[in-house]
Amino acid sequence: MLSVSVMSSFHLWLLFASWFVPDEVYQSSEVAHHVVYSTGHLSWEWAHSLRSVIHPLLIVFVRLLGMDSQVVVANAPRVIHALLFSIGDIAFAKLCRRLLPTKEGAIYSTLTYVSCWFVFYCAPRTLSNSLEAAVTLIALTWYPFEGAHYKGLVWPYMSLGMITITIRPTAALIWLVLGAVHLIKHTNPLRFMICTVLPAILPVFVTVIILDSVAYSYPTCTMWNFLSFNVLKGGSAHFGVHPWHWYFTMGLTSVLTVQLVPIILGIFSPQRPGALLLCTAVFYIGFHSFLPHKEQRFLLPIIPFLCVYAGPFFTNRRHYSFMKTVMKMMVIVNIIIAAYTGLRHQVGPYNAADSILKLAKPNASIIALMPCYSIPGHSYFHNHLFSIRQLDCSPDLSGNGIMDEADTFHKDPATWLDLNWPEIENYSYILIYQKMFNRVSEMFGEHEFITCDNVFHADFLTSTRQDHYILNNSAVFYLLLLLWLNYINLI
Repeated sequence: MLSVSVMSSFHLWLLFASWFVPDEVYQSSEVAHHVVYSTGHLSWEWAHSLRSVIHPLLIVFVRLLGMDSQVVVANAPRVIHALLFSIGDIAFAKLCRRLLPTKEGAIYSTLTYVSCWFVFYCAPRTLSNSLEAAVTLIALTWYPFEGAHYKGLVWPYMSLGMITITIRPTAALIWLVLGAVHLIKHTNPLRFMICTVLPAILPVFVTVIILDSVAYSYPTCTMWNFLSFNVLKGGSAHFGVHPWHWYFTMGLTSVLTVQLVPIILGIFSPQRPGALLLCTAVFYIGFHSFLPHKEQRFLLPIIPFLCVYAGPFFTNRRHYSFMKTVMKMMVIVNIIIAAYTGLRHQVGPYNAADSILKLAKPNASIIALMPCYSIPGHSYFHNHLFSIRQLDCSPDLSGNGIMDEADTFHKDPATWLDLNWPEIENYSYILIYQKMFNRVSEMFGEHEFITCDNVFHADFLTSTRQDHYILNNSAVFYLLLLLWLNYINLI
């Protein structure tokens, strides 16, 4: 089972070719590329010090090894995340063995977790949520679930927990519950706070404050900035608003699918582990339910907390045939979803990027007339492109109702192109969804731009601004120049 958990996450980075959310690039690898190579887009969050440099620094260290090829630069961060997630898988398997009364139950809980399609989908992605989930599981190795009977060190879980909070400040919700229970059960809470808790978390906290302040060139606390903007000021609403029950009616059902059956039934099993992880997960989801903006990936850290409770269901032999059916369905359904979402769904951004890598010559440039952050940045193309231009969608924090560039373009693409064509025509390639191209195709023709490639994006669209295909357009003159250069090289 450990070999499966180790390799499951690592192998997936070789398979997935799909685009999930912009944060997997523009809050991690793109920032690291900017630090190391001085090319890379910094999104608006970095102008307001809402993000810590801790996550990008992990990738910076990898890139300082001196491996400078496009393949290595694009894929090394994915490998690192996949490996860290695999270590988290091992930690989860050991945690199940500690919490469940039987080895068989621990194996089934581990299988429930590692077979979850959403875990496969997120493991190799350079998302802060993925790193948070992996480090959280590793940290739980030192948490005293056994209470007074636990004789090991506890400070490592506190230090690692503090690291997860610097990566994703909302991780504090997890450690608030676990830490409070630990503190309440301790025989001398005050001495424990002074002699163990503070020495474990303060060095991490201070180090991060210093690193962030140096990176931003002024004193700042990104954890506070993040919480203040997204929670206290409701800034997350800029990215979409969902009903309070979304996590319970849509979020959990979509990420756990069949796993919900053994988890729910296992919670009521007499062999279930203690309720601490369940209460932590409920508190975490409950708090997030009151925030206006909700996403599936925010659930990633508590998925293993729930999967722990699936083991007792599978070890109950009174309903063996039903249990066997659930197990088969769980594995089959999740393999199908993982394969489809990883290899077929929303593959357009990487298909378009690979198309450009095959066609483009040095110093080529591209502009994406698509929803903002719809394609990989310099961290994927590396030194193969001179410039990458995308429509700006920075939120209007002034409250004046100013429409961003992306909204302006999609509202009236012809007018926007007419006003900005002197800039647009200087780009080597123009990426645009097919249905949007159909609205402005005459203008492209008038300026002698033709479609040089048409790549598949998705069967099912997640936005009305998307389409099933992405077109790669270029000026006739530029294409003739490429043909001439290729001809010279052949000679």
